[in-house]
Amino acid sequence: MQVVAVQNSGIRKIGFVTSPAGAVTNPTTPPFDSSSFTAPLVDSVTFTDTLTVLATTGSFNVQGFAEDSAGRRGTSGTVTVTVLSAANDVTPPSVTDSLGLRVEVSDSVLVHATDPSAISWIGFRVDTAGGPLPVRFDSVDVSAGNLTDVRKMFSLNLAALPKLPQTIAVRGYACDNAIARNCAYSTVNGVVLGTPKVDTATVVAGVTKPLPFGGQIGDAIFNKNGNGGTGELYLTNVSLSRVEIFEVANTSFVAAGIPTAGPQPVGIAMWPVDTLGNYDDTVVVANSGGTELSIIDVRSSGVGSRRLAWRQDLPNYLIEKYKVAIGPGGATKQITVYDVSDRPQYLGTVCRPNSGGGSLCNQTDSIFAIYSTTPTVSSTSPFNGKATLRMEKLTPSVNPANLFGHLFWEIGNVNASDASDTLRIELRRGRPYNFSQVVLSACLGVTVNFATFGLGDSTFVRNSGNFAHAFIGEGGRITTQFARVMNYSAAGTLQQGASTFLSCDTPTGQTVITDAGNNDVDFGMSPSVDVSDFISNTGIHVLSIATNFNGATNLVRADSIYVLDEGLRLKGTSPAPTGAPGMDMNYNHDFAAGNPGSTAFGGTRDSTNRVVFAARPDGNIDVFDTFFYGIIGSVPVRDPIIGPLRVGKDALGNQLLFGITARGLVMVRLTPIPNPNPAPPPPGGP
Repeated sequence: MQVVAVQNSGIRKIGFVTSPAGAVTNPTTPPFDSSSFTAPLVDSVTFTDTLTVLATTGSFNVQGFAEDSAGRRGTSGTVTVTVLSAANDVTPPSVTDSLGLRVEVSDSVLVHATDPSAISWIGFRVDTAGGPLPVRFDSVDVSAGNLTDVRKMFSLNLAALPKLPQTIAVRGYACDNAIARNCAYSTVNGVVLGTPKVDTATVVAGVTKPLPFGGQIGDAIFNKNGNGGTGELYLTNVSLSRVEIFEVANTSFVAAGIPTAGPQPVGIAMWPVDTLGNYDDTVVVANSGGTELSIIDVRSSGVGSRRLAWRQDLPNYLIEKYKVAIGPGGATKQITVYDVSDRPQYLGTVCRPNSGGGSLCNQTDSIFAIYSTTPTVSSTSPFNGKATLRMEKLTPSVNPANLFGHLFWEIGNVNASDASDTLRIELRRGRPYNFSQVVLSACLGVTVNFATFGLGDSTFVRNSGNFAHAFIGEGGRITTQFARVMNYSAAGTLQQGASTFLSCDTPTGQTVITDAGNNDVDFGMSPSVDVSDFISNTGIHVLSIATNFNGATNLVRADSIYVLDEGLRLKGTSPAPTGAPGMDMNYNHDFAAGNPGSTAFGGTRDSTNRVVFAARPDGNIDVFDTFFYGIIGSVPVRDPIIGPLRVGKDALGNQLLFGITARGLVMVRLTPIPNPNPAPPPPGGP
């Protein structure tokens, strides 16, 4: 009980009286029913004490009192306490419970129970729609606490449910500590003997785990070899400059992660071993907070495991507009230099050329990163706030002779016109390399529209599963009316180095103004005539991209999902909703866009692999057929996927879906989704 007294002249004494006096005892040692104070007296006092009730029935009265500095006594109103004992209590406890409308099998339910005779047991019951018996009925003994108010969190522990999603009915449950052992299920607002309350929830697929230290995830990639072959997912944590490691076997994050991932990592890709889809326990990370790529050993054990192997310094490219002005005084060379951002953002890895023999990738000269850059406002106009697309050979060497970089000018090459100008490019590597070279001279006569040459400020890059292709989509804020996409084939010829050197008069026919330099050309990049502006509505942003195992089907998610072939021809669209960016294809998807390829059409492939998974803003993941373009199924998860969505395949061939939600990372073990396409022919029909 508690007595509160307030008096401006100060409180000298405070306490309480009970009647009849034998109804209670005071367990305070020695027994106290009041407390006295000496000067200086305070003007506000709170007195708290504990009483042991001896009576088993009836009632008793309690009245507080206080005396001020002059000895004047004031009293409170009389409180009548009705004694309810465990011996005569026949009223059940008040019970409530709470849980979400969508739950995972390991989510929790909170049960709250109160009773004057204390709570002895508390738990919950789960039933399924139409089920004859509860699928779970758990309770725990809490009588030792002799508490009248108990809150308990329980795991639903519904892993044994045979099929998801499934609707369940959940009720809290509790019994009091009375002789009669009164029990009750949840009621509306916890009203004793009130209207029964049953919470209905949908048990959905997946398990969600929070990020170890929070942060913002930029990209993710799955490694089937990780953690002894049980699989790991690597996620770039941009704001914390680390790579998070999620182990599939125990569905948990490695708390230490990889803190040596470099400044503000965004894009991430595996290190290819061959063009059959095999990779090493190494990842390549794009450090958007610097001008380098981090190559990281992700082995879970051994010397040098889970740490930086080396940092690949990226070159500086000077994009130059080359003009020759003819005036009264003769010809004058005018070179306008545009210093653009060199900070990488998204990337993919490819193996080119196949100098390792057969399908193998030579580990010293065949591994290349294709990356977009992070725009900066300090770049020279019109490249401020715009990205560029580049390629870098991956090697720990610091010898410039072993290094190679390329800025993909091929994507902007247009015919000469009033809107285009001659392009010249210089590559520079500062100390300790001290290397500079013209990699595209005016002699090649490449012309671009400088106003539209730059790409959107979130230009996505993904490589195919076999590391032979890369797909690029112009996302974020763009400078053209429509977004653009590009395709890269590692089988294309790369002409570079001394053999491409040219020296020329500019313009031809005079010898006063000349230019010279190498003229690197990568025929693997889609030419400008094929750079597609297929999106039908202006102002629509590209949210994500995907490419399948062999690069023969490419997807762009904007206002719809656009399905493109290797030549960037639009083959169809699927009506994915806006408001969610995540998208990825079945890992085994190796169909060519526009070609069914399945056994129903005389092919050899399984149509259940011909699908794409696309996140919805309501928490569902729609599944579309990439040849018939319609929805064939849905995978509900607890929370909407608001970040990257990735599909991987473990060492046993099982497919796993990962997505970033507001509460962390969700992992779903995928089962084959029946594909009804094509529909069976009508009876008697062809």
